[in-house]
Amino acid sequence: MEKDPRASQDPLARPVTFLPGVGPRRARALESLGIRSIGDLLYHYPFRYEDLRLRRPGEWEDGRRVAVEGTVAGKPRVSRGGRVPAVAVPMDVQGIRIHAVWFRQAYVLERLTRYQRWRLVGRWQAARRSLVVEHMEPVSEGGPHHSAHAGRIVPVYQTSGDLHAKWLRTWIASALKEAEPHLVDPLPWRWRAKLGLMDKAEALREIHFPRDWERLGRARERLVYEECLRFQLPLQYARWRQKSRRAPALRLTRREWEAFLAALPFSPTEGQRRVLREVAEEIAGHAPMRRLILGDVGSGKTVIAAAVLFAAAMSGGQGVLLAPTEILAEQHARILSRWFAGFSFPVWLLTGGTGRAERTRYFADISAGRPGILVGTHAVLGDVPYSALRAAVCDEQQRFGVVQRMALLRPNESIHLLSMSATPIPRTLAMALFGDVDVSFLPARAETLGRRVTRWLPLDREEEVVLELRRRLSRGERAYVVAPAIGRPGEQPESKKDVLSLFDWFREQLAGFAVGLLHGRMSSGEKERVMRAFAEGAVQALVATTVVEVGVDVPEATMMVIYHAERFGLSQLHQLRGRIGRSGQDAVCFVLTGPLTDIARQRIEAFQAVNDGYLLAKKDLELRGPGEWAGLAQSGWPDFALFDPIRDEIWMRRAKHHAHHLVQSREFWLLPEFASLRAGLAPLAVGEGVH
Repeated sequence: MEKDPRASQDPLARPVTFLPGVGPRRARALESLGIRSIGDLLYHYPFRYEDLRLRRPGEWEDGRRVAVEGTVAGKPRVSRGGRVPAVAVPMDVQGIRIHAVWFRQAYVLERLTRYQRWRLVGRWQAARRSLVVEHMEPVSEGGPHHSAHAGRIVPVYQTSGDLHAKWLRTWIASALKEAEPHLVDPLPWRWRAKLGLMDKAEALREIHFPRDWERLGRARERLVYEECLRFQLPLQYARWRQKSRRAPALRLTRREWEAFLAALPFSPTEGQRRVLREVAEEIAGHAPMRRLILGDVGSGKTVIAAAVLFAAAMSGGQGVLLAPTEILAEQHARILSRWFAGFSFPVWLLTGGTGRAERTRYFADISAGRPGILVGTHAVLGDVPYSALRAAVCDEQQRFGVVQRMALLRPNESIHLLSMSATPIPRTLAMALFGDVDVSFLPARAETLGRRVTRWLPLDREEEVVLELRRRLSRGERAYVVAPAIGRPGEQPESKKDVLSLFDWFREQLAGFAVGLLHGRMSSGEKERVMRAFAEGAVQALVATTVVEVGVDVPEATMMVIYHAERFGLSQLHQLRGRIGRSGQDAVCFVLTGPLTDIARQRIEAFQAVNDGYLLAKKDLELRGPGEWAGLAQSGWPDFALFDPIRDEIWMRRAKHHAHHLVQSREFWLLPEFASLRAGLAPLAVGEGVH
């Protein structure tokens, strides 16, 4: 085949039409898989493998695919008696006689010559001693590993349309032969030797055409590690440059810290004191803090947030706390105002319901640089005239999109940023495990560890829920009933998915008990009155949407009912369940579901079996994926070809550690052997050095 003179000198960049057998039509079919170049072919990895190594006849399993080598032992015959014409030929395979059968493939008659040896792949039918052939090829002198399709561990690839898997294997074998002599390994040999990794060329050869399972595992580890390292390098580089920025040092005297602790209405737990020490040490330095607090429901994360905001205000600056709902923002503002009543700085509350006069007054103070704490919803991301911002806190950060969280840093990228979450969404957990944030784990307080039981019922068994509700309410306990939607005026209720129809139904079922209604369309004043009535006991059962997911603390609440739980993520379900049993009382959470997909069933099963928010988040990570790691989406996998977050966690951790040290080393930036890994990283700015 004459080579295209316009083809790139880089074999990996050459178009697939450079390979024998790939014309324009097949090139278009490959392009539908995202394959345009020889390099694309090499990185189109198998998604599974079939063990088609030659085995003894006694090891063949009835109905399973097997690979055999045999000699044609007689004349082929054609059977036309059935509905499908068939060709059958006797063959000698390792001393036994079998019949190889081809359906609708009359052309094989011309190929089957007596005493010729063939390698065949097909399904073994023990009763008839026949092999229904799917693939055939003459035995060559190259042995079983010379074949890409039989007599070995055979790769299985994603295909498209009429693109046959055999063609892909043939082309990938050709691509390997073409590119392998020119492959440059991005990992220096001493680095590979230290980690016991294959070189790049061998790993690519073994991932496509493994000689055995052990080599396949080693090849996969080599390629996974490179994926992880290439992912971690820009993250750790960005983190290193972030740490090089100068942040305001928020240093408090011993007397000021003692005053903060004295202002709390309780004594912090040992876990809270440990995290407070971590945070205090970090914000006292000149590098911007980027820390995530993972604390299950009831662990007391608010104390950590309060300490950071207190330090910002006491250092002569301003702190801002972003909350996902008005209810939670109002609760935070009340708590902080009560705790810090004896100090000279104010606590401002900014939500969509804040009046114009109050907003103007707040903005004047903030613009003038008055020390204080601003608490609010998305309103704090708007046109607030920050002039002395020192720290920001994002509470329940899993409720915010990436853009919203990044907006907290727009006034000053060098401020300290603390994020908090009870049940992190998959992307958050993935970044905590593998990414560019520091993580503190906060255990739950002992007094909140009541026994929570989760019961899963179909919707048609809700009468059991009503009986349990009446029993608990009659004892003076309180309960939540949660629906996934509000409902619209005039809309027919759909299997109790909307909170308005549920409210009417439960008022009838719970006659004699006070039932309240809470949803996002109510005004701030209405929501505040309902929540106050529920907290004081004037409302015993609260029918609500997920506005009660966070920021609602009613110790007497011991029962949660979640309708159509299949519509909620594990994070939401766990947060809702965390509203009950907060005073140590035994509590029960009912989840009612309609028809379930396989994924939804796995979610509900995990929720019923596991009470630990961190373990649930790992399950959510496994089921949903972590989102675009450096992007904006919140679910679905990033552009990894092989990496699996559960199976390969150790390799991501190693890559994170190695990347962290690499980007700070002089040899990484100067030695040519690291040139490939440096590609894509922004050049060092003037004044940035390496150790």
